[in-house]
Amino acid sequence: MIELKNVSKSFDGKKVLDSFNAVFDKGSYLLKGPSGIGKTTCILLMLGLIKPDEGEIIRPSSMSFAVCFQEDRLFEKETVLTNILAVNDNISAEDAASAVLELLPPDSLNKKAGELSGGMKRRLAVIRAMLHESDCVILDEPFTGLDNEAREKTISFIRERLNGRLLIVTSHDERGLNDLQVVLVES
Repeated sequence: MIELKNVSKSFDGKKVLDSFNAVFDKGSYLLKGPSGIGKTTCILLMLGLIKPDEGEIIRPSSMSFAVCFQEDRLFEKETVLTNILAVNDNISAEDAASAVLELLPPDSLNKKAGELSGGMKRRLAVIRAMLHESDCVILDEPFTGLDNEAREKTISFIRERLNGRLLIVTSHDERGLNDLQVVLVES
């Protein structure tokens, strides 16, 4: 469980979150709100990458995370397979390749990440996060740049690989995410 209690955060004098409260217990959540409202800030706070100006974030100190940030954060000069294996110690090359083939064409396995299209890079970032062992999966705008078919396949891939973990997704587009519990971020 992750709880944000009366959390406020400002950047350069601009308040992004003001006394924000949310509880992410077991299940799957959609962190929803317009661009610039503070969804990514919430994620960074939950991960402990930034600290709140006010309020409290409660989560087990032992909680582990798998994250797909808004930026793909790939090793551009390394292959697709290397990108996955570099951050997933407990997966075989065969299992990684099998997962890749669920979302990417067969010829992408040995391509360098920098050679992929934007949508392919996004799917690779999602694959990498979903294969990482963790207690919680956080996906920040995981469907950016995906057409309808790729989006549907990616949503199915996420569901199949969730394995009972806590899931927190941000997305401007709710298609296919109707079963997620909505947490609204407002100013």
